[in-house]
Formats: sequence, C-alpha cells, structure tokens
Amino acid sequence: MTIATIPAISEADVRIERRLCELATCDSASIWEAQDELSSAIAEAGMHFEGRAYPVCLRPLAIDRGLANHLSATAEAVIKLLDVAAELYCYNEDVQDLFPAYKHFRHWITSLPKYRPLVTICRLDGLFGSDGYYKIIETNTEAPGGVIQNGLAAKIWRRIPNPLTHGLSLDVSKQPFAKDPNCFVRELVSAYHAASGSELKTAAVVNFRGRYTNEVDFIINGLKDAGIKAKLLDIGEVKLTYAGLVDKNDECIDLVYNKLDPRDVIDTYDADDYLEACATQRVVSINPWISQCVLSDKAILALLSDDRFSSNFNAEQIQLIARHIPWTRLVRDEVTTDPQRRRIELISYIQKNKTDLVLKPSNATRGEHVLVGRLTCSELWEEHIDRAARHPYVVQEYVAPGELTALHLSSRSIKKMAYGIDCYVFGGRLAGFQSRASLDPVMNVGRSGILLPIAFD
Repeated sequence: MTIATIPAISEADVRIERRLCELATCDSASIWEAQDELSSAIAEAGMHFEGRAYPVCLRPLAIDRGLANHLSATAEAVIKLLDVAAELYCYNEDVQDLFPAYKHFRHWITSLPKYRPLVTICRLDGLFGSDGYYKIIETNTEAPGGVIQNGLAAKIWRRIPNPLTHGLSLDVSKQPFAKDPNCFVRELVSAYHAASGSELKTAAVVNFRGRYTNEVDFIINGLKDAGIKAKLLDIGEVKLTYAGLVDKNDECIDLVYNKLDPRDVIDTYDADDYLEACATQRVVSINPWISQCVLSDKAILALLSDDRFSSNFNAEQIQLIARHIPWTRLVRDEVTTDPQRRRIELISYIQKNKTDLVLKPSNATRGEHVLVGRLTCSELWEEHIDRAARHPYVVQEYVAPGELTALHLSSRSIKKMAYGIDCYVFGGRLAGFQSRASLDPVMNVGRSGILLPIAFD
C-alpha cells in the first residue's frame, strides 16, 4: 500500500467555511432556521445520545475522494495490525504487562475465536499530524457509538435545504452506512455465519445495569426486521448451560453484541457465566473480549509504537505504524525511547515535556480525565503523573487538531472549533466516516461536542 500525505481540507470545504462566515454576519437567521429543521428531523427519527439530542450540525465536513480512499486504506490496514497485537498479547508477558487491569480474567480474553479480523465493528478516531499524516489516537474496538445513527443522520442531512452547500455537488451516500444504515445489522448476521457456519436466529444486545442504551433500539429493531429474534439483556440475566448461553427464560442466544463498559465487568462477579460462554465460543460475541478490553485500551497504541515489539510486524506494517500511530507509552517508572528514539527516563520526560504530551487513563471512555499538557497547569499535571501509579494511564504525543467554523448547538453560536475525522470499519472494510468538533480540546459528544456529516467533494 502506498502511503502519502494528503491535504485534509478540500476546495469545497473552504467554500463552505467562507459561506458560513459570510452568512453569520449578514443572514444568520437562515442558518439557524435550516439547523432547527435538521435537528427536528433528527429527533423525529428517534436519534439521541443517551437521552439527549443527537447533535448533528448543518455544516458538513467536505473531503475529496482521494482523502477518503487514503483514510479507508489506512483504517483497513490498522485492523490487520490489531490481529497481530491480539496474538502477541496471548503469549508475550511484556505485552501483557501493558494491560494490568485485565490480569485476573486473562484466561477468558486470550481464548481467541478462529475468524479474522477479530475486530468486527470498530471506530478509529484520528487527527492530522503536523507531518500531514492521519494519526489514529484511539481504537474504539468495544462498541462505538454512531454505527447506525450516523448513517441515518447523513440521509436526513442530505434532504434538508442547506444554505451552506448551495451550488455545491456533495455526496454522503458513497459511504456504505449512509447508503444503507442496515449494513451494521447485515455485518452482525454475516459475522455470525462466518463464525458458526449457521444462520443467525437469536441475538441479544448486552449491557450492564442500564448503562449505554444509545442506539440499542435501532440495533434490536434492525435485527428483528431481518427476521432474527432479538432483545436487550443485562449481563446478570444470562447463564451458561449445557445448551449454551440462555436468558432468564432459558431461551438460547446465538449472538451477543456488547454494549457496555468493560471496566464495569472487571469489578463484578455477575459476568462469569457470560465471559465463559464468550471464551468457549458457546455464543458468538461481537466483538470478542480481547477487542472489548485489550485492543480498545489506549495502551494498544503503546504496544504498536514501541520499537521493542516491532520485530513482530512486517516492513509494510512498520511503515504504517510509523506514519499513523502516534508515540504512546504506558506511564510507569521505566527507561524507554522518546518520539525521536532517544533513550529517556519516562517519568522525568513526562514532567519536562508536558507542552508536547497528553495524559489519558488507559481504559476510560468519553474523554474522562484526559489532560492536554499545554492547556494544563503544572500542579495538575504532576498530580496525574502520581495518579498513574494507581490507575493505569498512557502518555501520548500531542497531535494538534484542525480548526473549522461550525454551529455550536448548545450555545446557539457560530464558533471556531477543533475537529477530527473518525473511520468506521465493519468486517475489515470501511463503512463510513464521522467528524466530531468541539470547543473543548477533548472532542467528545458527551462533552458538548457536535457531529459533522462527512460529504465527498
């Protein structure tokens, strides 16, 4: 695969940016009228983010097809890297030491299914680095949001009259999940057949104590529309029997889709039957538990970016890692190498170079406790370095986000915002894109971020 730097901004996006700024000064009412129509249509379609409005912005991010193809090839190649990383975790103790939180149920997560890729559904979150390459800063291989709603939102956005894109020929439908939002459900059905050789008859979305209900209704209804008996279950409602995994009514379950936080499972004994069923393939789990835990943990980027493990990857994969995986390390008192491959004392390096670094809990979600060094006071930075001794953190090189003008929905204002581009991959193939934008340097919909539809120029 030839990998080259590609500009992140298209000519169409420059025109959209200019038009938004012009209308903001002379006719902002027309923008907000169209935005309100879009927001109402999104709400009427039943889309939400954990009960709150699904924050889809009228302003799209327009990218050209060259960039779309580049991102697609990069994302699909990274999924193959994760297969190698999973195998490494199963037998390499140095790799296992990067993921201390999962030590006591390692025997469950190292029982790998035979199918590949291991990661059936994921979203790779990224930014463009100063070197022009797309940088993947999180892997999201557990149960990422937006797998159905973003496709539906793109279709709704396309039909709303939009003063920002008047005269432009933009296409959202080339993305598989925008062309057909049911492609997510079809991938679940296909993955089950690939794993079992049988037709899927029963399925469950599994969560924990009512947390993470986003999109669950769309997933269950999509499965039912495909002729599959589907339901939402709590992880404590299932048990393992001689017949397989069953619910409280002793009805067998063929496939489970995990919509939960693995940290909750780590701290409970209610999940033993469930974990055993997944590990022994008595039920097909999408994604398997090594994806839920290890491959989704931010320390996976420490594995990929550390030269200690590079001999496990081929030359093309090493080039891919060098260009698209930012320098990352598990925070601990050790000697390692910095982004220029110079030997360093890691803790001292983090203390002295906070302007160029980001600290993140290794397995937290939705931007929890993420600190951008250049925006953090020294006292708080030191506090989080100490915290890392008790709660695993990673340190990552800072990748500055791009900036664009967008509609900040909660404040009903037009602002310069940071943005990134995320890639959805289903069954090893690109399914679509999303762009998140935020006033907060940590871009997350749960932190007042917004979603920009991705359109091809």
